[in-house]
Amino acid sequence: MAKLKENLSMTLDDALAKAVLRDSAPVEVLDKEKHADDLCAHFVWNNGQQSVFLCPKAVEKGAVFATVEEALNSHPELAEKLETLTKSGMDDPYAKELSPLTAEGIVLFIPRRMCQKREFLLDLELSEASRAALLKVFVLIDDDASAVVTINLHSRGINAENLFAGQLFCSVGKNAHLVLNEVQDFGNQTVNIRREQSIVQEGGDFHWNICELGGSKSYDNLDVRMEGENSSAVVYGLYFPVKDQLMHIETRQDHMVPHTYSNLHYKGALADRAKASWEGMIYVDPKAEKTDGYQKNENLMLSDEAEVFAKPGLEIIMDDVKCSHGTTITNIDDDQIFYLTSRGIPEREAEKLVIRGFFDTILNLVTYSPIRGKLQNKIDSKMQEGN
Repeated sequence: MAKLKENLSMTLDDALAKAVLRDSAPVEVLDKEKHADDLCAHFVWNNGQQSVFLCPKAVEKGAVFATVEEALNSHPELAEKLETLTKSGMDDPYAKELSPLTAEGIVLFIPRRMCQKREFLLDLELSEASRAALLKVFVLIDDDASAVVTINLHSRGINAENLFAGQLFCSVGKNAHLVLNEVQDFGNQTVNIRREQSIVQEGGDFHWNICELGGSKSYDNLDVRMEGENSSAVVYGLYFPVKDQLMHIETRQDHMVPHTYSNLHYKGALADRAKASWEGMIYVDPKAEKTDGYQKNENLMLSDEAEVFAKPGLEIIMDDVKCSHGTTITNIDDDQIFYLTSRGIPEREAEKLVIRGFFDTILNLVTYSPIRGKLQNKIDSKMQEGN
């Protein structure tokens, strides 16, 4: 896997050399009538073209869903929050390399005590060949607020070489609650590189669902940091590379203060000649007693040619904590296949049912039903693609 990480470190320069950058365009206001009742807001970024709908009640309460430039023009008080988050994410080589490139940005801000059950949807679309998408996305949930956010990264109508390089910064305030669904389903010639960091303050609760399905090469580095006492974070992820796809995922759970909780669970299935790796770390600060942290990675091998690497890690400098990890790498259970085929289900269909069941525990957590349905269909189609 050292070679894999070396190859990925060269990917950004190679992809940028082939890609064309373009200036962002003015924001178009979307027609409210075109949006489902379950959406509070919808922001579309399509290769620099932008359009947005934000329900009037959310605007009245002080919610912001806009480009960074527009957000700072209308709410200059957000500047300090954005600057603090950007600086906090500059602690690794990929962040330092990406940050100067990702000048264009989008901000979602949920003000204090605003509790919104309807979804905030951010569509990031690639629809032009050889165009580079270089973005920062900020999701800010203020104290005592709550929101459900879905970020949908995908290609539309193209199958050509593309680059997406992005940074995501999330902030969950005191006693705030955020459910974040993140879906990556780019075309099979797209290079995807993302650096993502979330900070949870005192009493905050963060639930992060991540689905990695697309791209030719995909690198995702995510860090969730508990900075306030009694804060918690749950991270569920899945990945499903097929053919010659390559996916590398690094996760980190940082417990910086006492009485914090985190639980991370990733599931992956690999077919054909696909390669994937997951490296996880739970860090517990010397003053963070009473920490409870867990991480688990499960892999289902669907081909003898596929390769997977799993490496959990713990960095703990005190005794009064509860932290553990686990990994599994298995083939499809023959007993499950036998049980299904003995009841008249063809063997190929039985395998599909087992794979669906393997992923369902993650998919069922995606809160926005159109995205969840799309993911289920994509997994079904990827099972058909296998050689």
